Amino acid sequence: MGIDYYGVLQIPRTSRDLNIKKAYRNLALEFNSDRCKQENSKQVFALIGEAYEVLSDPLRRAVYDQYGEEGLKNGVPGPDGYIPGYHYHGDPMRTYNDFFGTSSPYADLLDVLKNPQKLCKKTTGIEVCKKQQPIKHPLHLTLHEVFFGGIKKMKIHRLTFINEKHNKTEVKEKILTIPIKPGIKAGTEIIFPEEGDQNPAYIPADVIFVVEDKPHETFIRQDDNLIFRTNVTLEDALIGTVVTIHTIDHRTIRVPITDIISPMYEKFVENEGLPILDKYPEKGNLIIRFDITFPDYLPRSCKETLKKAFDLAKVADSRNQHESINKLVLADKMFRIDPDEQLPPL
Repeated sequence: MGIDYYGVLQIPRTSRDLNIKKAYRNLALEFNSDRCKQENSKQVFALIGEAYEVLSDPLRRAVYDQYGEEGLKNGVPGPDGYIPGYHYHGDPMRTYNDFFGTSSPYADLLDVLKNPQKLCKKTTGIEVCKKQQPIKHPLHLTLHEVFFGGIKKMKIHRLTFINEKHNKTEVKEKILTIPIKPGIKAGTEIIFPEEGDQNPAYIPADVIFVVEDKPHETFIRQDDNLIFRTNVTLEDALIGTVVTIHTIDHRTIRVPITDIISPMYEKFVENEGLPILDKYPEKGNLIIRFDITFPDYLPRSCKETLKKAFDLAKVADSRNQHESINKLVLADKMFRIDPDEQLPPL
């Protein structure tokens, strides 16, 4: 049947990497052969190390989950070729030292010495301090702030110690400086550790600002892209038009539309969206969406002209359809100009 590595670490098969590390830490400290003198502790310590090395490596864990210990140690075929078998190096102290950064059997005590726990005075006596629950505030950002980034200052009020004994507090104002990276995403949490109310019985809470996008009068944000909606007439939808857009960074761009605009049509303009946070100064796309306005009334002559245009489009080569329709509509307009308004011949 083989070794049950999950059973060795006493964790379920659905455990995440952090749970695997926590389980190994607790068991390795308990069964370290220099610390534990129980019978068979060395064998158990080695098995714990082997289980950790298998389950903490994504490839080894995947092979073990699918093929078991036999497949893991004998090797299996993979999508990119044969995956060779895995064999534990047999030195659990090497695994222990890689994990803790020391071979000391009292690594947990060393952690406490390096990062001593805070003690608080309570009515029941002196106890290890517990941290208060984090305090979350919304951080509303305009698309202009998201585009350019910068610094935002937020004012908070908190209870602060006013004497050396740390047993008296009063409310004081504090200004927190928040760095805004270009392209910062909605939902991002910016944490200010222990900036909550000071209290002799607790560790102050973290103050967390959660980014929220403010609505924009022109654009809608979609991840790193910007959505722009515009109205076009049926004539523009069929013949073509130019869309003028005033960008967030104060430029004016003109986008020619030469395709037929259907209700689901979208025009993508590359690199005109928001900055991509991890790839700055690259930007997302500007996506133009269209609302088509249909005429309330068409005279019979216009309908006949359009019918001719569509009939011609059916028999014309598809590459010339737009041009054919354009010529017919333009000719109809010219014939309907008042003679008094026509330009004199050259």
